Amino acid sequence: MNRILLLVLVLLMQACSEPEEVSKEVAPVVVQLSAARLTHLSNSYQFPATVSAVKSVDLKFEVSGRLIYESLTEGSQVKKGQVLAKIDPAPFQRKVDESRIRHEDAKRNLKRIKDVFEKNVASQRDYDDAKSQYSLTKIALAKAEQDLSYCTIRAPFDAVIGARYIENDSLIRVGDTLANLQDRSKLHFTFEVPERIMTANAGNRDVKATAHIIGQEDKVFDIHYVEHKTTPDPITQTYGATFALQGEATKLFYQGSRAIVNIKGNIAQAQALAIPLSALVGDRDSGFSVWRFDDTQSRINKVDVKVTDIQGNYALIAKGLNEGDKVVSAAVGQMREGLAVREYKASY
Repeated sequence: MNRILLLVLVLLMQACSEPEEVSKEVAPVVVQLSAARLTHLSNSYQFPATVSAVKSVDLKFEVSGRLIYESLTEGSQVKKGQVLAKIDPAPFQRKVDESRIRHEDAKRNLKRIKDVFEKNVASQRDYDDAKSQYSLTKIALAKAEQDLSYCTIRAPFDAVIGARYIENDSLIRVGDTLANLQDRSKLHFTFEVPERIMTANAGNRDVKATAHIIGQEDKVFDIHYVEHKTTPDPITQTYGATFALQGEATKLFYQGSRAIVNIKGNIAQAQALAIPLSALVGDRDSGFSVWRFDDTQSRINKVDVKVTDIQGNYALIAKGLNEGDKVVSAAVGQMREGLAVREYKASY
């Protein structure tokens, strides 16, 4: 009887010492997956642009007076050297005559003082004063002649009168704008280029560019590159670019017109892998990564990727993924290394 009790106690102790094995299986997390797909990089861009004359100047007199002549019909064409406006030259002509008389007197006086100075009759001071007076009157005469020349304004280049701001017989003051003169031998198309496009096309001048006025899509003209800014706008972070149009077509455009510029690269289109922008983890400073799906184990792993550009809702990947690789494209902040997942598939 005692032996039987002892055997029961031993069996009970062994049973208590054996750990209870519980098998718990964690269900895989359902995730949205997207495949990395090969895409052609877009090298065609469209920008809204503003038309302006290659050169635009405001005509202003550098002297004051009464306007006695103007040939400033708005919209008319003028030739280089053509007289456009005059102010009454009489007061300025009198100033020239007076200055010339004073200068002639100073010239004669200098000659007289020099002759007696060489004979040791005049002092050095008298001679120096005569030379100074001669120089001052010469300067005064030159200024008077210059002011007289300012009474007439001539066209500095072949141009079109854009706007007239004065009328004949007006009293003109220094700095008053008479008219706006536009050199339309060439027209400029200016527009803003986003930083990502400027960076992606740095140094590429091999492009074909065309332009048309908004609403006149059937009239397309070739334009060519002129210049671009290398410092971005501090607010919009865009770079100003300028293209130009030459020839008879310039007569079809007006300064201030709104246009559309289309630019297409002549270089063959490159290819890149594209994934949804929502799949990216990280930033440009710390670098980007994605959660790649391992279909052999139904788990995800974090891999570093190199992003070359952002186009719309997609990121272009140059390194880290292969075509067809699937990545988590939603709720990426809730993922962890080695997590068991199952692809979400919509039911229709």
